[in-house]
Amino acid sequence: MPPRVKLSEIVDGLEMVGDETRTFLDTQTGKVISLMDDELRAAENEEDEDSARLGEWERESIEQAKAVLAGESTRFLRLPDRFDINEWDMMRDFVTGLENDDQAEVLSNAIHGRGAFRYFKDRVHEFGLADAWYKFRQEQYREIARDWCEAKGVEFDPDA
Repeated sequence: MPPRVKLSEIVDGLEMVGDETRTFLDTQTGKVISLMDDELRAAENEEDEDSARLGEWERESIEQAKAVLAGESTRFLRLPDRFDINEWDMMRDFVTGLENDDQAEVLSNAIHGRGAFRYFKDRVHEFGLADAWYKFRQEQYREIARDWCEAKGVEFDPDA
């Protein structure tokens, strides 16, 4: 029977997702692993001749990437990527819930156009709403993690 997964580890894995990072749940260990595209490419190309100059953690990551690529799809489940996690929607939903209309208007304008993420974060800090934003964002990530676990049939500990 697969181990119960800590929801906080899934959330941490979701937050690690980036343009060049893929994150997986190892259903045998219950651990979340993140792999860089470079590690996945190295595993695909089996660049073992360079392994002597790699550090221990790099060799371990490439071995994990090989296991993921070996088609062990039942063992390694890919977590949602940044396209599945729409942080812009999170910002919009946060703004919609604000009681101060002036702040809501400024933040609503901040999330449109070039540099929206940076501008939004700057305004959130300026208004003293950073704690509220990060708490809201964290709960959104927890919801995504819960939904993902339920959809994949992964048992999780919601309090961990």
